[in-house]
Amino acid sequence: MAAIDLASRHGGRLKGLYVITHPHYTSSSSYLSDFAQVREFFVNATSKAGIETEWLLVDWNTVGTPLAEIVTNHSHYADTILVGQPTQLHSRRTNLDFHERLILGAGRPIVVFPGSGDIFQFGERVLVAWKAGRESVRAVNDALPFLQAATDISIVAMVTSHDNRAREEQPINLLQQHLARHHVKAATEIIVIQKGNAAEALLEQARQKKADLIVVGGFSYKSNRAPVLSPFTQELLLKAPVPLLISH
Repeated sequence: MAAIDLASRHGGRLKGLYVITHPHYTSSSSYLSDFAQVREFFVNATSKAGIETEWLLVDWNTVGTPLAEIVTNHSHYADTILVGQPTQLHSRRTNLDFHERLILGAGRPIVVFPGSGDIFQFGERVLVAWKAGRESVRAVNDALPFLQAATDISIVAMVTSHDNRAREEQPINLLQQHLARHHVKAATEIIVIQKGNAAEALLEQARQKKADLIVVGGFSYKSNRAPVLSPFTQELLLKAPVPLLISH
């Protein structure tokens, strides 16, 4: 329902993607039965809202193709991708593999919805996690349509020392000025973390500010410049109680 509200508010077109993959075997009739139920719900809900839609059934006939690869291929022809939170399996790596592949390969902002609770609207009160550099810059730019439509925007930089605080002051002020030129009025804050980690501190800020959307960059970089899903983003993916807009 949040996707329908988003499309209505932004004059967007909503595309539903139902993917059938075959890790070891060919298609079965139960997949198509599930597809029919999901499609009926999608068509009925979007018809009532009066928005333009498209429904796709993708039955990928190559055995062993990962779901993330299929979804990534389709994501290149959309503006924003909406997916659910990682499922809680035994292996943390397995949990996040789909999201990591999608964020890295889509070239589009990914909005990740919490697995629990019903969200019917989001994007009114936005919290931006800022750290001067490529990932935050990319995320803020991709989130610009959301920021321009929001009623309350906070940009927060989480740092571990007063020296780091001083280094973030100029970039965050420049970002504030840049957004103002795009008619986005945002409050800025730099927080020195006294205890816990950055993800916990950010989620506490989201709770205090009653944010209904968090904007964050997706990756950090190894010494060889290879991107890796940062521990900060991993924790947010697993714990955030509100939608995350993640970009790379």
